[in-house]
Amino acid sequence: MSWRGLSVFGLLLVLLAAMMLVPAVFVLATDGSVNLAWAFIVSAVMTGMGGGLFLIATYRRVGRSAVVDEFGVLLAALLIMPAAAAIPMALTVPYLPFEAVYFEMVSTFTTTGASVFDDTTKVHPAIHLWRGMTAWLGGFIALIMAYALLAPRNLGGFEVRADLGRSGAVGRLRGDPKWAGGREQEAAADRVASAIRQVTPVYVSLTGGLFVLLVIAGADPLVAVISAMSTLSTSGVQPVNGPVFAGGGFAAEAIVFVFLIMAVTRHTYGSGGQGPLRFYRLPSDPEMRILVVAVLGVSGWLFLRHWIGILDLEAADPIPPITAFWGALFTALSFATTTGFESADWDAARMWSGLENTSLVLFGLVIMGGGVATTAGGVKLLRAYALFKHGTREMERLVRPSSISGSGSAKRGLRREGAQIAWVFVMLFLVALALTLLALSVTGLAFEPALAASIAALSNTGPIFTTAEPNSSWLTSVSAEGRAVLIVAMVLGRVELLALIAMLNADNWR
Repeated sequence: MSWRGLSVFGLLLVLLAAMMLVPAVFVLATDGSVNLAWAFIVSAVMTGMGGGLFLIATYRRVGRSAVVDEFGVLLAALLIMPAAAAIPMALTVPYLPFEAVYFEMVSTFTTTGASVFDDTTKVHPAIHLWRGMTAWLGGFIALIMAYALLAPRNLGGFEVRADLGRSGAVGRLRGDPKWAGGREQEAAADRVASAIRQVTPVYVSLTGGLFVLLVIAGADPLVAVISAMSTLSTSGVQPVNGPVFAGGGFAAEAIVFVFLIMAVTRHTYGSGGQGPLRFYRLPSDPEMRILVVAVLGVSGWLFLRHWIGILDLEAADPIPPITAFWGALFTALSFATTTGFESADWDAARMWSGLENTSLVLFGLVIMGGGVATTAGGVKLLRAYALFKHGTREMERLVRPSSISGSGSAKRGLRREGAQIAWVFVMLFLVALALTLLALSVTGLAFEPALAASIAALSNTGPIFTTAEPNSSWLTSVSAEGRAVLIVAMVLGRVELLALIAMLNADNWR
């Protein structure tokens, strides 16, 4: 895929090289560690030269298949760019093998947030800044590819809605394009350019706005900028041990709560390329409605589980119940958006509920995932909504066999075969989960941590692993072979199996 004759992948490599200079400047401006800054500068030069040579070699080069070229750029961004991004970390963290550093970078580029650093206090702040920046870039790439690649081909959740996938089969371009050869690739490059113009101002401004608000709330500036980038990219990258927003208190968590909602809906970026911002449609958006039901249902159940017992106390303090409810509400939303932040009051919420392990509840939230055309992973809320509507319709037919459905714009918004396609994707997801679990078991990982790691990788929610298995570590608990399996699972979770199968369709290679 090329834009004005230049390879998109080559441009991404040049952008990555330019971003490496930011941690170098940060190091020189703070503690003056020349060796660390030099590692980032050398890596920037190497990556920039590689990107420049790739641009020269592929200038105005036309491939045989536009769809293979498009998906090739996406896979290269998720597999090759992390190798380049791992170079400065490999030079500055010599006690980690390169495969562990590569796993770290694939985790950030896929917005998974699974970190091999168990103790963040032993890692230089510049490394944390680089992790947050690569996760932010990974989220940006995910948004661009969602609008320029998946949406036009009715993939990534767009295949469920009738108004987003007006025509064309799953995996094929909408309408009947009459391009051939280079003209088709030029059209693909134009879609990328259009997506960049649409997404960049919103993505950058929201990240900057969240950073400013977190600093005002009292958060450390470095923690604030990394948290802002990881929130908008839903990566959950954390620069500190424990709750991320403990320094900012309730105000910081409340601010992040609002931005998590904006990060998980396509209306933030123009409703999947269908026009300007449409926040006024959020109350009627099926994704937002099912998200509200899931988050309130989980947090309400955790809160009410022992509410009857507290009513029996004569002098009950109202603060602990409110604290527990907020901890459950914030954490539930965070995991439902596949971000994985824990509230500072999450421990109070777990103690209040009386449950020793709430991992099963969180597993359900991360598997359900976030919205389509966002940086969130998982099955996607729109597919869950399609299956829910299909289930209610089937139960209605049991009671009233002669009833007719389809009235109302909400029901007409779903494709007739939307539930079937959603069910196919759920089955593919479960098959991938079973295969990943089996592969991790072969590497020697026990069943429970293997299940948590598989769900974390496929749903792109790395923090769920350490939340469900507090004594486990991505570095010590998982072997090198297991991390290799998880790298494949993270890439599949980001690309989506349905999109990969569509790419391998023989009709698209003609």
